[in-house]
This record gives sequence, C-alpha cells and structure tokens, in this order.
Amino acid sequence: MRTIKVFLTITFVFSVTFSGNASIFKKISSSMNFHGEKYLKKAEAYYGENQYAKAIPFYLKFFDKNRKKKNIPADIYYHAAMSFMEENLPKDGYPFAEKAAAAKPDNLDFQVLKAEYLVSLKSVPDAIKLYQSIIREHPDDYLSYIRLGELLVGQGDLKDARKWWKKAIDLDPSRPDAYSRMSESYLKVEKNRLEAYYYARKLLNVVKADKKPEIQRMLDEMSGDMGRDYENYYQKQVCMTTAEELYKQAKFQKAFQVMNKCKDLPNLSGNYFLLFGKVCDEVGKFKDAAFAYERCLALGMEEGEICYRLGWSYLNSGQPEQARIAFQQALQFPDTKGKAQKMLDKLAK
Repeated sequence: MRTIKVFLTITFVFSVTFSGNASIFKKISSSMNFHGEKYLKKAEAYYGENQYAKAIPFYLKFFDKNRKKKNIPADIYYHAAMSFMEENLPKDGYPFAEKAAAAKPDNLDFQVLKAEYLVSLKSVPDAIKLYQSIIREHPDDYLSYIRLGELLVGQGDLKDARKWWKKAIDLDPSRPDAYSRMSESYLKVEKNRLEAYYYARKLLNVVKADKKPEIQRMLDEMSGDMGRDYENYYQKQVCMTTAEELYKQAKFQKAFQVMNKCKDLPNLSGNYFLLFGKVCDEVGKFKDAAFAYERCLALGMEEGEICYRLGWSYLNSGQPEQARIAFQQALQFPDTKGKAQKMLDKLAK
C-alpha cells in the first residue's frame, strides 16, 4: 500500500509540474532542434531581410528535418518558394509553390506565385489556365487580367488578350496598365495608329503628372501633322463608348447629353447617328431622331428598321406625310414589311 501511495504521489507531483510548465518542453525541444526550429528561425530571419540566397539552405534543412510531417504551415512553403523565385531557381522552388497553392487554393498570392513558376518553367498554357481560374475566384484582381493578356499575346492570341485587357479597363478605368498594353498592341502589331492613339490618349488621362509629358510626346509622334484629326477621332470614340454604355443601362437622358455635345464633330459615322436616333426617341426628341435617321440613310444605311424608325419619329413630331413616305420605304424590307403596313393602314384612316 505504501509503495502505491508513494507512486501515486510521485505521479501526481509530476503531473502537476508538467501541466504547470508545459512550455518548458517546447523550449527544450527548440533548443535541441528536434523539429528544425533553429533552421526555420534562421530561414525566416533571412527571408525577412530579403537575403534569399542565405534563407534557402536553412529552409531545405528544415524541410528535410520534417519530411514526414504533413502539417507544415503553407506560409513556410510560400516563403521558401519566393526565395527560390527571387534567386531565379524555378525548377528547385516549384515543389514548394505547388504545396503552398494546394494548401490554400483560395489564396490569391499563392496561386499567382504558382502561375508565375509555370511561366518560368515554360509551361505557359498551364499558366494561362491557372490565371483564368484565378480570375474566376478573384474577379476583382486587376493585375491578373493584365498578366493573362500578356501571356496570351506570347501565344499569338492577340484577340483574347485584348478581351482581357478591356475587362481590366471595365474593372478599373483609372489604372494605366491596360491602356498602355492596348495602345502598344495596336501600334506595334497592326500599325493602327488611330486605335493606338485612342488608348494612349486614355492613358494620358490617368497617369501621374510627372508621366504626362512623356505620353504627350508619344501622342504627338503618332499623330504628326494630323493632330486635330486624331483628337477628333478620340473624342468621337469616347462619345460612342460612353453613350453605348449609358444606353445599355437605360440612362437615356445622360446618353443624350453625351451625344449632343459631340454632334458637331466632323465625319460622324452612321453608327453614331443610329444610336443618337434611338436615344432621341427614348427622351422624346423626335425631330432630332428624325434628323439622325435621315443621316443614316444618307450614309448608305438603307435598312428596314431605320426606315421604320424614321417614320415613327416623323409621326411623333407631327409630320404624317413624311411618316407615310418612310413607312412605304420600310415596306420594301421583309423584316419590317408587316409592321410598316400596319402603320400605313392607321395613317389611311
């Protein structure tokens, strides 16, 4: 009995001592480097000082010490992968980037690092797929749209590249990256100076003040002695794109105000007048609408829908005879024949 009591007493004392000083065993473990704690501490210290070459061997020692351990924090894999990337050792660092990305599939930084490793390893198609996945998960990450476009250009897919850059512009029209790439692509690939000017002119509006002289010089070089013509083209494009977006949003009064400001610009297209006519109809400016549709026909846009719209605008602006002539024109086109006849029948009563 006495022996048992002594044993229980010793056990109790040991238990109390252990529970009261559990941290001491962690300290002992750390001091003895059981799990590579010293290696990790040095690696992280060097990483924090941007001394990646010095950090790498200590990360490797830590991972070797813990090669059977499955719950290593993803951040450690990420830091190791970053160190290898900074030292331009993608082949050696990729396994760590892959582990970090697998551990945290929703972490933007981890996924982007893996994608950039794939680029460095010449696996660009896989990088493109990963960036597409990143954008699905993080649709507000502007730079991923930019990078995806760059990779697509490298693969010869300029059309899709521009699609992603335009999405970047829609996402944040105040940032310069997408405008710069759009302008460069038109200038260098297709030698389309007008479109290059348009996006460079957009770029001028968003760059910081110290960058504006440089962009202005580039614009002057593009336009040469046709500066006024290029600027008019830019103003027309801005007018159209802004008005189209407002029209889609059913903001017809604002669309009218935008288009009305640029109606005196030279060489406006038939598409401008068609949109202007539609906008005018929506805000009850039927005389202006009729003028716009007349311009469409004069520019060779002889379509049934435009003739019908012209008749409708004439009718609503108190010009029934002119409306009758327009509906008779619409009667000649299969797509508007039926409704044009109905309007003519009403006018005959």
